[in-house]
Formats: sequence, C-alpha cells, structure tokens
Amino acid sequence: MSPKPLHRRTKLRAVILTATMLPLLMVFWTTSSQKSADAGNTCTLYASPEGSDTASGSREDPFRSVQHLVDTLAPQQTGCLLKGTYTQEPNALIRIKTPDITLRSAPGTRAEIEARVYLPRGSDGVTLRDLNIDGSPNPLPSVTVTAKGARLINNDITNHNSTICLSIGNPKWGKAANTLIKHNRIHHCGKLPPTNHHHGIYIGHATHTKVIANLIYKNADRAIQLYPNAQNSTIQGNVIDANGEGILFSGLRGHSSSGNLVKNNIISNSTVRWNVAANWRRADAPGTNNRLSKNCLWASHSKPYYRKDGGVTSGRPGLKVRGNRIANPLYVDAEAGDYRLREESPCRGILGRWTPPLKGN
Repeated sequence: MSPKPLHRRTKLRAVILTATMLPLLMVFWTTSSQKSADAGNTCTLYASPEGSDTASGSREDPFRSVQHLVDTLAPQQTGCLLKGTYTQEPNALIRIKTPDITLRSAPGTRAEIEARVYLPRGSDGVTLRDLNIDGSPNPLPSVTVTAKGARLINNDITNHNSTICLSIGNPKWGKAANTLIKHNRIHHCGKLPPTNHHHGIYIGHATHTKVIANLIYKNADRAIQLYPNAQNSTIQGNVIDANGEGILFSGLRGHSSSGNLVKNNIISNSTVRWNVAANWRRADAPGTNNRLSKNCLWASHSKPYYRKDGGVTSGRPGLKVRGNRIANPLYVDAEAGDYRLREESPCRGILGRWTPPLKGN
C-alpha cells in the first residue's frame, strides 16, 4: 500500500491533536469561568454598621464605614457589606479611588448605603453590585462615574426625588468609557415638580455605555438622557415607564450624541413629554447613526401631541426609527412596582429572557 499523501497525514494529525486538546481546553475554560465567578462572590474584607474602623475587617471583626472599607482594599479584592444601613460622615460622600475593586452586599444579605458614590478618573474597573443606594443625603448625583470600565449590577438606586441618580462622564472631571449598567432598579430620581434637569441616567460625556435589562421608572425628567456627548451607547432590554420623558438624543454646540442604539426596550407612559425624542436645537449639527429599533412603545399622555407614533418625535434628523411596535405592555401592577408582563401582553418577547424584578428584590 502506498503511503498517504503528506497533506492527508498532516490533516489527520491536526484532527487527533484537536480531539486530544478539546477536553483540556473545556476544563480550562470552565475552570477560568468558575474562578472569575468565585472571585466576584469571595469577600476579602467586611464592614458592618456595628463594626469599628480600628477592627481587622474580617467577618467576625468588621470595619464600620464604607469609606474605610474601600480605602483598605487592594486591586482585585472585594469589600462586602453586612446587612444594615450605612451613612458616611461628614458629607455623605463615598469616593472610591482604588481601581479594579468590588463593593457589594455580602452574599445572602442586602445592605443600604445612604450617601453619594463617586468613581473618579483613575478608579477604573470598579464594580458596585447587590446594593441599595440612596443618594438623598447628598445634593449631587447619587452615583457619578468619570472612570473607565465601571460596572453597576443588580442595585436599587434612588434619591427620593431630590437629584440625578446616575451621572456618566463629565467634561471637567473625566470622560467615562465602557460603563455597564445592568439589572438595576433606578427610580424616583429628580426634583418634583419636574425641572427638566434631573434624570435617572444622565450619559453626558461617555463612550460605549451599556444600559442593559434595567427597570427605570417614575423619574422626574428623562429616564435616560444622551446629552451632549454620548457616543456609541447600547440601551437594550430595559423597561422604561412613567418617567417625565423616556429617552432624549441631543447635543450642545460642537458635541452631538451619535452612534447610539436603543433596541428591544419597553418605553411607556411618559408623563411630561415624549417617550423618545431627538432635539438638536443647541447643537451645531444633528447627531448621526442613532437608532430606535424593535422596541415596544406605548404613550398615554393626556395631550394627543405626545401620543403620536407611540410617543416618538418621528422624522427628526439624527434619529432612525424603524421596526417598533406600538402596544400597551400590560404590566402586572405598575403602581405597586410590579413590572412583569401579563401572559396576554403584546410586548412579550421584546425583553428576551429577562423578567423585571419584583420590588425589593
């Protein structure tokens, strides 16, 4: 029998090598993913409202203040808050300066912070998760991000109608980049009666912000403001209801928010103006490549003007509107904070697998 051609032998060896290595690669990927998950759930140091800042920081001997906890952490470490309410004297401000740390409630508990949380320039890669954040004791935005790679996951954020809840990027203090805002409840932000300045999420000077699968409701002005310089944001899979206005695309002088995608959201029942608007009156030129696609829209405004096209300023420059559905989402009980969809909702499937959480979860 003649020997097999060289290219066939090479191919056979490649197949054998792949078959041999694949289980090892699968073990590596699984182990790496597990290590990553374990790192997020492992508490390095603890704080408790009954603790002391002269303590060791262990679970049995916790610190007292959130500020001392985050100041003590090193990069890639996690600070966990035991159940209770945390205040921060003297000015209700927690400034997180160390990059790549996580601040969270201890697993199985829920802690509340009554203070403003600030991630300044340089504190890149910080994660805030599983926290109740009440920023009302401080007059500035409840959470401010001027760093890169911040992650806000599974938090309840409010300030009981006193100011902006989330401010992402600032022209003076730092541009934000790659911020992830996911699985949060963001509600009752901003002064009443509405002032047109206080929003749930204010994406001001930022690139590649991701707002994914959040419940954003009953905020005084915009649920999400893209102004003046929000670039390449992705806003997807959110329930946005009963805000003064849903989402605004806008700009100022030489800045125009561009490349922003709003897709697969339920946007409903804005109380002051539009569900979705584009306004370039203060900008030198309209933004480009902003898209509103495959959302479920429902306008219930008392004025017919704001109910047109599902509550969207259709036909405006700088915003492409296509493939949206105009339908009542039929929430289970929005007044009680239950934004799950009824079985007969025409908006079912818009959000994918995510289900809006029950109040308090």
